[in-house]
Amino acid sequence: MSMPIPIHYIFKPKKVQLTDGNLVLDTPVPTSYLSAVDYQTGHEFETMRYMAVTCDADMVPEGRYKLRTHNLKRSVEIAICLTVNEESPQAFCLTLHSLIKNIKQMCFSGSKSRAHKNPVWGEEDSWQKVVICIVADGRRHLNPAILKVLAAMGCWQEGVAKNQVNGKAVQAHIFEYSTQVSVNSKLQLKGRTLKNGNKHHYPPIQIVFCLKERHTKKLNSHRWFFNALCPLLKPRITLLTTAGTKIGNGSLFHLWNAFDKNPHTAGACGEIRVAKGFLWWKTLNPIIAAQIFEYKVSSVLEKPFESIFGYISVMPGALVAYRYEALLPEPISGKGPLTAYFEPDYLVFSDDHREVGEVLQYSYFAEDQILPFLVTTRRNAQYTMQYVRSAWAETELPAGVGTFLGMKRKWQNRRFFGLIYAVSHVAAIWRSGHNFLRKLWLTLEIIYLGCDTAFWFLALGNYYLVFYYMAQTLVHASKITIGETAFMLTRYVYICLIVVVMMISMGNRPRGQSLYLFILSFIFFAFIQAYILFAAGYLTFLHATEFLPYANWQSFSTVVTVFKAAGYHVLILALVCCWAVYLVSAILYGEPWHMITCFVQFLLLLPSYVSVLGVYAFCNMHEVNWGIKEPEDHEKDPLISRDAIYHASTVLMPDEHYVSSAYQDAIDNLDRKKRPKSSTSSSSSTLLPVHLGPSSSSSLSPNNTNPSSAPKANEVNDKSKVVRRDDVKTMQSDYYRSFRTKILLLWIVVNGALVIAISSDQLAPYLVLNDGSNLYVTIVVWIITVGATGRFLGSVIYLLGWIWKFLRR
Repeated sequence: MSMPIPIHYIFKPKKVQLTDGNLVLDTPVPTSYLSAVDYQTGHEFETMRYMAVTCDADMVPEGRYKLRTHNLKRSVEIAICLTVNEESPQAFCLTLHSLIKNIKQMCFSGSKSRAHKNPVWGEEDSWQKVVICIVADGRRHLNPAILKVLAAMGCWQEGVAKNQVNGKAVQAHIFEYSTQVSVNSKLQLKGRTLKNGNKHHYPPIQIVFCLKERHTKKLNSHRWFFNALCPLLKPRITLLTTAGTKIGNGSLFHLWNAFDKNPHTAGACGEIRVAKGFLWWKTLNPIIAAQIFEYKVSSVLEKPFESIFGYISVMPGALVAYRYEALLPEPISGKGPLTAYFEPDYLVFSDDHREVGEVLQYSYFAEDQILPFLVTTRRNAQYTMQYVRSAWAETELPAGVGTFLGMKRKWQNRRFFGLIYAVSHVAAIWRSGHNFLRKLWLTLEIIYLGCDTAFWFLALGNYYLVFYYMAQTLVHASKITIGETAFMLTRYVYICLIVVVMMISMGNRPRGQSLYLFILSFIFFAFIQAYILFAAGYLTFLHATEFLPYANWQSFSTVVTVFKAAGYHVLILALVCCWAVYLVSAILYGEPWHMITCFVQFLLLLPSYVSVLGVYAFCNMHEVNWGIKEPEDHEKDPLISRDAIYHASTVLMPDEHYVSSAYQDAIDNLDRKKRPKSSTSSSSSTLLPVHLGPSSSSSLSPNNTNPSSAPKANEVNDKSKVVRRDDVKTMQSDYYRSFRTKILLLWIVVNGALVIAISSDQLAPYLVLNDGSNLYVTIVVWIITVGATGRFLGSVIYLLGWIWKFLRR
């Protein structure tokens, strides 16, 4: 945790000149750090720079703030945004260390990366073209151990940050330093040149650490990156990732290369892999195994299929890159993709709230759904999205039912409403700058995705009908006495469990008693899936034993005729084709292991994706805070930087002895043997220095004003704003709940009507085929098979294109 300030170290008042009205401090880094790295001379290596930002993120470019890259006149190729919330230091170091290793592969002359064949990265000082921007979400919510890690890297110093500048509250603290060391996920320091040190040498890594004062979630962190830092950096490519993600070796260059090779590429993403553990031991957990299979199907079938069209509906937030030029607002209208992307954040933090009905079209589409569509359909542009298979990132997945439900709720709702947005705005494709064939190609993709969304909307009713007819047919075919009773009992339990899941999902988090009901639902629906699979296999066995004795195995046509005469041949053929699509695609991409280790678990949990996760997602779609949070009151810490003069300010600065001691404490904190026991119990509230004695306090201001006794002139106005914000928040919450209720009722009515109509006695005789199978069930299975086959063909085309590029290279 954050280190308490020793009593015997005094923070000395220091008069500093403001830079264009902003507080900018250059503090020397510890000499013990400099003596252990390669680059020891130069202002950017000898000093860490601190800048206090007293305005909103959107006002930073107009506030005359400047970063070191601007002062040094450097051209930035890649700006990386690493968002940090409340992750552990191990998760933070896992991501940061993997990024540093990627930069080393591109920029370090000693590496054997293909990047050195490119003139951009072949230069000796190519490290100057990459900047890592760490955006921490809230000073008091950040894990203090992460500050220790940054201090060990020279990117943070205790006691330098200030909370006010000339009476203005600081909104964000920006630290800049070009570090030459790294800390891996085991909290081991890498890169120092000591007698007994390691041989890991890193080029200088430009790091911009933006520590927000308020805890405003991920979307606001992205706004600080795109609207505050990127206008100062002016990068060519921006990359987004989150703490806890391990970026694969060479992935950074492969993503950059996709933009460099194709000027029309505006967005690119890589493959998201799952941490499986030693010898894939994590697949023993069926929830993790099902997610592994889901991720592999996405990377083998879905992403390549959408990439050949030029629009990817879901860009993973853990590894996604955008061309910064494509995100900028249009010169005339002043609006661009980022305007709609940050609309929910504006609505939460703006005092001028609009009517709640106006925010609906934005609030559901935040983050990684609406932005790719807006970029692809931008006017007078020919931008496309691309899937880069050679780039990958590894992440941890939820292993418990509660966290699994929460994660899938957000993902399913985002995808559902994102696709609705794309379908409803399909006309925007024809207003873009694409040629006619590309517009037609993109329109066909949107139609396909629209049909897929409609089919998913009816998944609850469709799965019940599959169970109903397969179980009913098994009862009639097996002629078991208790079969009819067991079928009726199972059907009623099925319906009752759907109602129970719906009731416990309405505004309840999967904890306590409700969690056990969710787990029971998962087990029951796994049993239902096993029952359906048994029914399909048993019915196939019955008809095979009936017709196979008449087959002439010397003639293939006779075998085909007998197969057609057998019952359920259409249904069996569809199931075999669907399974073959997954298997063949996995083999073609050289990744068949998930079919062996995870397919059964995914198959058993498949009905829970529909009947539990789907119900939970629709019942909680009113929670529209995708990465946003209501603003908090500003931290009421003592005034540290206060002066009536605009051009100068008096601040408290730690002396050199304290800086060296704090750095050594950070190094010892990484070493578990030297880590003090009290380091886990101290509070992070000591991030800002406090006044030590009356003499220090009186020297801050010529008028010796006591901030606690200052009159509160705007107290009434502030209270009225708070009340008004609370009223608007209540109105918006009521509106979202009402909208949730309408969509939920529509979903229930449509699926219920489908079940009643298809399973009615009046319609049942017309749905029986000559082979005894049900027409509707066969249609549902064939729709799934045709959709999988279409994705398979697109995946093959993508793979052929990738092989062709590889051979040309």
